[in-house]
Amino acid sequence: MTIAKSDEKKIIRKIIKIDEDLCTGCGQCVIACAEGALAIIDGKAKVINEVFCDGLGACIGECPEGALEIIEREAAEFDEEAVEKHLEDLKEQEHFKLILEHTNLGQQQHSHQCSCPSANTIVYENTWEDSEITGEIPSALRQWPTKLTLVSPTAPYFNNKELIVVSDCAPMAYGDFHRKILKGKPIVSVCPILGLGEMELEKLEQILMQNPIESVNFVLMEVPCCQKIKIFLDPILAKIDRSITVQETVIGRDGKILRRAKI
Repeated sequence: MTIAKSDEKKIIRKIIKIDEDLCTGCGQCVIACAEGALAIIDGKAKVINEVFCDGLGACIGECPEGALEIIEREAAEFDEEAVEKHLEDLKEQEHFKLILEHTNLGQQQHSHQCSCPSANTIVYENTWEDSEITGEIPSALRQWPTKLTLVSPTAPYFNNKELIVVSDCAPMAYGDFHRKILKGKPIVSVCPILGLGEMELEKLEQILMQNPIESVNFVLMEVPCCQKIKIFLDPILAKIDRSITVQETVIGRDGKILRRAKI
């Protein structure tokens, strides 16, 4: 995390203020801040460095608790170059996390404590009940691999008008995923918070550019960190010289579809 320097020039300007009594740590403001000025620390949203906050308030409308406001006070000047460096550092950190996940070092250093609200423990007491369908339910998967990190953009299964981009947890939560969503369509899976770095974003861009895909269905969990992938979507689509329809399907942690909408 970048720490503000004591010798930064201070001026009177607009900057975000967070009411920690109202903040629930949902993370919606963190997702909305394109400069990466906010983070969830000890369960609360905080400005990690004043120079990253442009004072425009794009994050305010995303807060469901009204915990954010723009005020005028003495603060370090907004630094666009520092923001660019900060965003690059974040991408490198995410890529390093992905490497750690596949090494013994990462397994040893992994902590069971996390301030992210998506990691809150929930126990569902619902009893499992078999459906009336008899016999084995067939798989609708028509490709391998599925992880965005591993697929080839030129794989023949991407020669399709549709693509499903699914967060790793969504098929776990939604019991009818194969029959209601997958149905033999090409798919890539990714964890938007732990496994989405520059390499994965470039791979997604290549898949969309090199194949006749006309519609993308993002199947994401309701948790804030799962929405992160949408931040990078517009720059990718802007590079493609054809129209691509984008739909979002949001799955609740209880396994129900909460909403489907074009974005």
